[in-house]
This record gives sequence, structure tokens and C-alpha cells, in this order.
Amino acid sequence: MFLLTLLLILIGGQFSAAGKTNQNGKTNAQRVSFIKALGLLPDDSNATSKEVSVPVDFSDVYKNYNELQKQAGYDLSAYKGVKVTIYTYPVGRLKENNSDEYYVHLMVYNGRIIGGDIASNNFYGEMLPLSKIGTGK
Repeated sequence: MFLLTLLLILIGGQFSAAGKTNQNGKTNAQRVSFIKALGLLPDDSNATSKEVSVPVDFSDVYKNYNELQKQAGYDLSAYKGVKVTIYTYPVGRLKENNSDEYYVHLMVYNGRIIGGDIASNNFYGEMLPLSKIGTGK
């Protein structure tokens, strides 16, 4: 009985930890509000979406991507094998001296934002965690 109780506490802790960081993202207005809270101005008239599956086995690339998630308080480990929707919003330039255009990618599962990134459109550009950064303008 003790082991069962301990197991339930550990499992419950894992789910509540994942639930602490994710935000409502079911509607476009909720996603736009989330992005604005990061200090960015999304162009929701040009937003796109696609459905993908989080891999069951993380490759080195996905392990690195999950480390980026952890920097913003997310962890995709709890979503292995799950289909999520990725919403992409253009947000323009982040810095005046940088000509790269940036996009915010939000990973949404069951109406909750579970991760994502802020990425340059440049092939060798940077990828940033979902954290408040401001526009630099």
C-alpha cells in the first residue's frame, strides 16, 4: 500500500508540474495574448497551424529542443507520442540591427500551451525559449 501511495504521489507531482507552466491556448485570442505577454506583437492574420506528433524516442536534436523548452519552464517528455498542434505567428524583427524576421511557434495540446520557441527565419538563425524578451525597438 505504501508503494502504491508513493507511486501515486510521484505521478501526480509529474502531472501537476507539467500543468504549472502551460497556459490556455485553445483560441487564437488566448494564443495572441500569450505572445503579447512575451513582449512580442504577433501578426495573427498570417498565422498557420499544423498537427505533429511528439516523438516517443527523442533524437539528439529533439533532446536539445527539449532543453530549450526547459529554459522556459516546459518539458515535452510528458507528451511523448502525443499529437499536438503547432501554431506559427510572425512577429517581425526582434532587434533593429538584425534583418532576420522571427516567428513564434506554440505547441498546443488539449487547448493548453505546452511548449514552443521563438525562431529566426534565417537558416542559421537563432532559436530562443518562450520567455519574455521584448522587441528591442
